[in-house]
Amino acid sequence: MARDLGDHPRTAAHGARVMTALTGLPDLGHPLAALPGAAFRARDLLGLGVLLPSDLTLEPLPEGGVALLVTLLREGLTAVGRIEAGFAVAAPLTAAGEAAAASGTPLLLSAAEPLSGVLEVTTGLGKLFPPVLLGPDTLTTTRVVAELPAEPAVLAARLVRTGTMPLDAALRLTFRAVAPTLPLRATVDPQALLATLTHRFGPNAVLPFDTLATALDEAVFGAPSRPDRATALALRLRPAVTRPEPAAGPLHRLLDQVPAATLALDLADPTAVDVDRVLALDLQAAARALADDPQRYVREVDAPELPTGRTTVTFAANLPAPVAGLALLLADLRVPPSATRPQEVTTSVTLTAPGGVTSTQITLAPGERLQGEVRLRAVLDGVGELEGPWRPADTTLLTLPPDAFPLPLAVVRATRALTALAVAEVRTAGGVTVGRVDAAGPVLAVPVTETDPPATITVRPLGPGLPVEVPVDRRRVELDPATLPGFGTHLARLRHAPASGPLTVQWRPEGDEEAEPQTVRLDADRPQADIRWVATSPFQPGVVWRAGSGNWSAPVPPRDFLTIDVDPPVLVDGVELHPDPAHPDTWTYVPPGPFLDTPDAVRLIEADAVSFLQVTSRIDLPDARRDALRGALAPGADVRPAPVRVTRVAVETKSPDGVWTAVAEGTSSGIPPWTTALSASLDGDRQAAARAALGGTAGWMVLVAELTVAGKPERRTRDFAGLITTPHH
Repeated sequence: MARDLGDHPRTAAHGARVMTALTGLPDLGHPLAALPGAAFRARDLLGLGVLLPSDLTLEPLPEGGVALLVTLLREGLTAVGRIEAGFAVAAPLTAAGEAAAASGTPLLLSAAEPLSGVLEVTTGLGKLFPPVLLGPDTLTTTRVVAELPAEPAVLAARLVRTGTMPLDAALRLTFRAVAPTLPLRATVDPQALLATLTHRFGPNAVLPFDTLATALDEAVFGAPSRPDRATALALRLRPAVTRPEPAAGPLHRLLDQVPAATLALDLADPTAVDVDRVLALDLQAAARALADDPQRYVREVDAPELPTGRTTVTFAANLPAPVAGLALLLADLRVPPSATRPQEVTTSVTLTAPGGVTSTQITLAPGERLQGEVRLRAVLDGVGELEGPWRPADTTLLTLPPDAFPLPLAVVRATRALTALAVAEVRTAGGVTVGRVDAAGPVLAVPVTETDPPATITVRPLGPGLPVEVPVDRRRVELDPATLPGFGTHLARLRHAPASGPLTVQWRPEGDEEAEPQTVRLDADRPQADIRWVATSPFQPGVVWRAGSGNWSAPVPPRDFLTIDVDPPVLVDGVELHPDPAHPDTWTYVPPGPFLDTPDAVRLIEADAVSFLQVTSRIDLPDARRDALRGALAPGADVRPAPVRVTRVAVETKSPDGVWTAVAEGTSSGIPPWTTALSASLDGDRQAAARAALGGTAGWMVLVAELTVAGKPERRTRDFAGLITTPHH
């Protein structure tokens, strides 16, 4: 029997804690060296590891698009363009999870969430276009779109077609983290510190992080610099004397001036800081690995050479795709009247999918440049039509980023390791399924309504095991076996009553019948023992055990402070009673319903061709039967139902051809005795089935309860023919 106790360590990154601004951030002073990539312990969350991304790759764009595309819009002798790339930023979650499991360390993993980023694409001739600043919304997508001036557009198209020169991407991501700590203190004046750096490097000098760190360390603590001290100091001090340079490399520009101040630094104090990580990728090589056809990476659009006023406008929604529940996506363009055109110009286009491109023509004055506004509109299932904000439109290639969508988008991404084992369904707070993540579609964007509870992801295994639920509570949710609750090493305590004599107990991980069972002997000298096991599947995270040569137990799911009583239960009037470890005089039982709430809790009201069925059910025992259990125990003992979660209660009838269908369904009251009131209008075969069942004929109408007991789903059925004669048994 499993119980929560507070006298041994937690086994997972869950439970009540004091939350601070540092909670959950990667702690740079505590790297997880045994894991691949850049992995750190999460601050203040026992058993949680945070991985920074280490790989930048290209992915095929949604809806059949390509991973790399250069668009040229030619207008006579000039051209402008756009480069699109489907990026995937990934941390080695699967490999890290395997390493953590192999080491036996109780550890759940999470991917760090970037605050901002800077993208650069360079050739052998230099930067293809200015650095692109990426906000959190863009970083949660798999697609980046950048506008290209004339010369870079033509150059990019030529390079992609011919492959004569590398086309390299570099992405700098910025994360919030906890700086390393050292037992050092210092008092500095930022103004004097800036003067020292300016004298050494020149006004507004641009410095790499390592150069800046060494200079700060020597200025504060003196030469020679120590790398660990320099890093800890620079992470804390650089915002006081520099600003980040908009470049993919982590460069920092000295400020013009700062006010004089006295700044007391204690490097032993945990401090939240920004930390950068740079990822690189050969765009052409990555694209050719997906499809070796350079011609498919270039698209040309020709516009009329003469200034007729007929202007082709191309719309593209730079959104992650697909968007859950998106029934229709539109783009609206409006251009106000001008001196040569007295009327407003408006148009709307349907975008076939996020990432899809749609073109249309509008009529402006001859030679007039486009100066208007554009927005997105979306029709969402169950929500209706929503309008995004108007944005400036001053080019004929209009790219609408994620913040143009009417609602914020949370991106759910599943790794290949996860989609090989399971599928994931996304449900709104109201329980409506709006999308699915699987091997065919591993990415899904979920619209987030800020005032509603978060949506929920239910990850269902393709093989044996139980589904796992996780909330959509952040802008990017990485699904991997190693990030799901239940994966990894778990702890529990076996407990035995010494008066029962010595007992040998074996245990092994759930679902691993080939594993060699481990054994412990419990007796008066050792009435309890701590055990551990490694769950390599989050869908089968529990442990099974047996006493002596008895049968293996049902899987016991892991949780904090898990204690398993290995003594057999007491059987009273057919009900198994287990001792409650937290209350010595209390016994618990699993509520055995569904039952009728009272003997007359079912009624069938006849009205010609239609009958009205009314049923009130309960899951728990009636009070009288619970009192009888209490009376069979020692004086002063009490009994109570174990907690269960009732997810569905239904009345089902059988058709003449043997098909069962629900005629009424609902949920329970949520607390003991878990009552449910159901009603339905019946006619035809359903009416006949109800009459037969309530007349005492079995096999025509049943009461169904679906519930979760000790983490395990159960489906229970009771035939109404039996319920009307023994409603509580």
